[in-house]
Amino acid sequence: MVLRILRPGHRADVLGALARQAGWVALVAACAVSSACSSSNSSPTPETYIAATVGPGENENLCNLGVTTQWVNLGLFHPDLPDTVKDGGNVGGNAVSVVCTVATSGNGFDVALSATEEGTAGGTVVITSPTGQGAVTASGGSGITGVFASGANGDYRDTDCTIAFTYAGGTVPNDPPIAAGRIWGHISCPQATTTGKSVNNPDGGAPLPVTCDAEADFLFQECAQ
Repeated sequence: MVLRILRPGHRADVLGALARQAGWVALVAACAVSSACSSSNSSPTPETYIAATVGPGENENLCNLGVTTQWVNLGLFHPDLPDTVKDGGNVGGNAVSVVCTVATSGNGFDVALSATEEGTAGGTVVITSPTGQGAVTASGGSGITGVFASGANGDYRDTDCTIAFTYAGGTVPNDPPIAAGRIWGHISCPQATTTGKSVNNPDGGAPLPVTCDAEADFLFQECAQ
């Protein structure tokens, strides 16, 4: 597997761009670059497990990555319940930031999730649902925005991702998998594109945007509600 580089300040750039599109992400961005959302003694510290990759998937002719590449890997896999990493913790000496909200909305939930490992082996994953729509329910979610960011290889973004309540290819071993303040599942972004890069059109037409498959198992808990 190949580890990618997240340049200093890159996470804030990614979140700032997203903030122009959704109020939830504006909250994530604000928390990421200031102490406004830092944990207090009376507030739980958000924590995460995340295993994210970006690769060709079914886009072999459109993806600029020859192999599936590890993007962010926080926490430790266990079949029944993964170990998590808290906001402010570290992995291999690299600082970890976790910012998340899972709030009830209508018949479902609004989610705004962000996990970053800083340093040369780091990266960022941001997951957001449309504000005020309760788009994530007990059966999953669609129309979700996912951003998989790496300073070395660009930011892969898909606004039509899906969330399913699976873990390591099976059903999440926790019922319910989503509740106020926590969510455990998988995000699939098979049409994640990156700006500033294109590939030759196999049909001979105009160049096509680079498109890869971004996937992640994730668990966020002790989130804002």
